[in-house]
Amino acid sequence: MLHRRNLTNPPTYFSGGGPLRKPILEFAMVISVVTLCFFAVDNYRVRTSLTQELQSQQLKAREQQEFFARQVSAARKKRELQVLNERKLHQVREMKLALHIAMLRRQLQDADKKPVSVQDVLQEYHNSVKMENSISDVSGTFLWLQSSELNAFLPNVREYNERDR
Repeated sequence: MLHRRNLTNPPTYFSGGGPLRKPILEFAMVISVVTLCFFAVDNYRVRTSLTQELQSQQLKAREQQEFFARQVSAARKKRELQVLNERKLHQVREMKLALHIAMLRRQLQDADKKPVSVQDVLQEYHNSVKMENSISDVSGTFLWLQSSELNAFLPNVREYNERDR
């Protein structure tokens, strides 16, 4: 006679073997559950620490960006103020020169001499004045007289700056 097997419950590794396999199986299951719990807790801990690190790096990056924006803004304002001050200085010098010219013209008229006409001045300007571009000056240009007998009479514009009184 052949041995008859129970077809409803096929033999398995866990079903047979007796009393020694059951404690080993339970111990292995406890170890695997503890290991999985450890990995889950470790994963959570690492994820939260990385999230905090990411947030702190984002905060630092935002602060650095704001600091850089403030520096750029301050540099732009400083440059704008420099340009405004230079324009103001230029206008003040120009007005002082114009006032000086007006006083000299009045002096000539008082001495019954005719002042040089504006047309003659413009002609002399086109013939004698030279221009050079410069990056050290905000206006970017430098003007001077080229070999003219008027060089000796040309005032230094810095003489018209306010002096300490």
